[in-house]
Amino acid sequence: MSEVFSSQSPSCRHVLSAVLDTLAQLGCAGLTADEIKARAGAAGPALGDSPDLEALVVSALEHVQLFPAFEPSGDLDRDLHTLLQPWRTASSRDERVVAAVLSAAIWNPRLEVAVHDALDRPLMHAVSAVVARAEGHGTIPDYAIQTLCWVLRGLLIDRLRSRPRAAVDIDRLVHFLIAGLQMEAAVAARGRSQALDRSLREPPA
Repeated sequence: MSEVFSSQSPSCRHVLSAVLDTLAQLGCAGLTADEIKARAGAAGPALGDSPDLEALVVSALEHVQLFPAFEPSGDLDRDLHTLLQPWRTASSRDERVVAAVLSAAIWNPRLEVAVHDALDRPLMHAVSAVVARAEGHGTIPDYAIQTLCWVLRGLLIDRLRSRPRAAVDIDRLVHFLIAGLQMEAAVAARGRSQALDRSLREPPA
């Protein structure tokens, strides 16, 4: 790969955009040096003669965005609807890119890490931010947040391979998720209360 591409240059951005376009439209099977060069136009020569396609995919995945950027309002219902709003429309280019590399990532450690950084890490960040700002639902334990992320990850992967969801489906999903979080918060609160009662009944050492 040439020195031109190794820097943070317009050529670099054009090439990585070409990688994303190719993955979104043709999948991993269609990702070739010739295809990327053709899509990159004048930036194509920056790839050199024998580009590392895996490294290009890893770099390109750093630029995908699967979740909307927004400031949580504190209304858990509204914020979860905002987080899941993209599911009501056709999948975006970035979503198709991640869908294209999921299978390969199972067997490729570098891609596995890249997918984790593109999918799992931002999902956990977004969900944690929404739950942290939520009001009126009690203290939601960390394990419940992790379970919520696990559920949403599975649903997101299914969404990447299926049609858009109807608004009513999103409504039902959000209500179901909130009910589960409220239940876990209540269970955790009851456990803390019982632990406090036991400590108060125990004689001092």
